[in-house]
Amino acid sequence: MPRTPLPLLLALGALALCSCGKGGARTVTVSASSQGAGTSSTPNGGAKTNSTPGGSTTQPDEASPNGKKPSQGRALAFARAVNLTADDVPGFTPSEKHDDTSAREKRLESEMVKCAGTSAGLHAGSGGAAGESKALAEQSSKDFQLKHGVIDFSVSSQVSVQNDAGEARKALQAIRSAHVRDCFSHFLKLLFEGEHLKGAKVGPVSIQAGVPPAPGTTGGFGWRITASFFVRGVKVPVYLDFLGFVDGPAEVTLLSSGLIRPFPAEVQQQLFSLLLSRAKGHKL
Repeated sequence: MPRTPLPLLLALGALALCSCGKGGARTVTVSASSQGAGTSSTPNGGAKTNSTPGGSTTQPDEASPNGKKPSQGRALAFARAVNLTADDVPGFTPSEKHDDTSAREKRLESEMVKCAGTSAGLHAGSGGAAGESKALAEQSSKDFQLKHGVIDFSVSSQVSVQNDAGEARKALQAIRSAHVRDCFSHFLKLLFEGEHLKGAKVGPVSIQAGVPPAPGTTGGFGWRITASFFVRGVKVPVYLDFLGFVDGPAEVTLLSSGLIRPFPAEVQQQLFSLLLSRAKGHKL
């Protein structure tokens, strides 16, 4: 297998949450389980969530100071100011992100996007299909990892600035959609079935969704993806959490993962609050 399950899930999750747009695509039958939005807490018990997909945090979109679309330079400056840095996660080791997506993975990515009915661009480096519209600016932090014995945690952030708040709202609606989650579950299942895991057997993939509070923004979103691998009869769970929010044309996402155990909820909450504070303090 060219990549370990944890980085693979991170890459796929980034794809799902950076794909946004219109619904109405074909329906698929999934063998992986999924749960609809409306959980009372985020998947790992971190930031509290609202009880309905719409939540109670929706506020009017705020445009750039002059009421016009932000420039690309301003959007990139915003992304740099918001994204996580090494100082935010002491004890974690930073590493660069690499795009080593295989031809088969790119094909399945394209099929997932078609299934989800998306029309906006994928995250940079994911090998998006031709014809997808591009965000004004997209930037990710480094991957920050903590490995010690059986502990294997990873965390990073992503900022995407769309051309206008309407595009970002479509992204938020898509991320909260049960249809998009079903497509992604199906995509993961197909991908894992084609991987060679050196004797490991892949269990079901589940996705839980919730709405973390993001006061003063358009709204928040949250996913927990759980996958299991059975190695010689021993279950090895993998947890991947996505928490984020949309603020005007900006989409900000916190990606955290854990092997054996979920990423610590208290640390996740602190980092999510930090991203929210930075986004509110650096208006586009």
